[in-house]
Amino acid sequence: MASFEQIYYCKNCKRNVQVENNKCKKCGGTILTKSWSVRFRYVNENGIEQQKRISGKTTKKEAQDAYLQFMASAKKYIKRPENQQEDITFEELYIDYKNYAINQLKESSYYDLSSKCDIHILPYFKDFKVKDLKPKVLLDWQNHINTLTYGKQNDKKYSYKYKRNLRSYLRTILNYAEKYYQIPNNLKYVDNFKNNTEHKEMQVWTPEEFFKFIAQVDRPEYKAFFFALYFTGARKGEILATTWNDWDLVHATLNINKSVTKKTLTEEWKITIPKNQSSIRKIVIPPILVNEMKEYKLGREDYKLVFSDSKPLADSNIQRIMKEACQKSGVKLIRVHDLRHSHASLLLSQGISIVAVAKRLGHSNTEQTLNTYAHMLPSEESVLNNVLQNIGAKYMSQI
Repeated sequence: MASFEQIYYCKNCKRNVQVENNKCKKCGGTILTKSWSVRFRYVNENGIEQQKRISGKTTKKEAQDAYLQFMASAKKYIKRPENQQEDITFEELYIDYKNYAINQLKESSYYDLSSKCDIHILPYFKDFKVKDLKPKVLLDWQNHINTLTYGKQNDKKYSYKYKRNLRSYLRTILNYAEKYYQIPNNLKYVDNFKNNTEHKEMQVWTPEEFFKFIAQVDRPEYKAFFFALYFTGARKGEILATTWNDWDLVHATLNINKSVTKKTLTEEWKITIPKNQSSIRKIVIPPILVNEMKEYKLGREDYKLVFSDSKPLADSNIQRIMKEACQKSGVKLIRVHDLRHSHASLLLSQGISIVAVAKRLGHSNTEQTLNTYAHMLPSEESVLNNVLQNIGAKYMSQI
């Protein structure tokens, strides 16, 4: 990962110094020059991992651009002699693959891969030669992952979905080895993790529960934020990324065309394009949400983002305020993402078609919507029975 740092140069000391209250801590001088630098590791053309520092950039943005430009020009493959390529270690392969992936993957996808593999894959395999990753070695790794725990009390097991994603990352890296080093990927011979996940009923709020909850939220920005989630069904990142240009409070529509992500290599957060084309959409919003947003907008017309004038609401604060309001109202605690499920449940219970719900949620196809919400669809057995009875009664006399 890249590390960005603001540097202060003292003209009296003629060196980089630490600063306190805008003064050099060494001499107390105030003649300081500010610049930005970035430190990171990369693989050179000989396949050796090195540390590099780029300095002297006027702004953090310039440092970020310099870093990305350098990584884009970095060599994609380890330059090993042909007769030694089959002896490549997993660590060498992993570094090589990351140099390749940073130019191929979306930044958030690269962030996910890097953060998880650095913890759960590289340490286990780093000293293995890739050619020695036989099925039994890979099975032993899966068994190792099954034993791992996490959490404050170190008593939680990783979910099947999390473990399945780890295996997918490993498969991708080994596929890369097979393609560019002609080393067989033996993971295909190893059975996947067993899914022991107990089916949990989806947690949603009825309108009654939502209004009990929202009555206990005092801070205007969070109240408006929760209103927006419940009455649009949009993803958290999509709502956090909205500007006032996206909210048409006259015609009661909302343009969803971007998202906030915290999965970034160079910044605390970033505005990105949505996850897929279907996520770019314009939706109608109900009068209750229009009124809430009009009231909230007063005095906040110049905000850079609708719910903040500087940076998006912090996840920790969102969760804390949600938990506190649930405790005060007596409403069951659900996840922030469950407000999206609550919106879908509300629409389906009112007979809105699955096609319309899929479009509103920004799903790429109705199959995704059905797989998620089929159990929420109202039963149509009685309607079917009445239709068949009426047809039977109409033609019974003709038999």
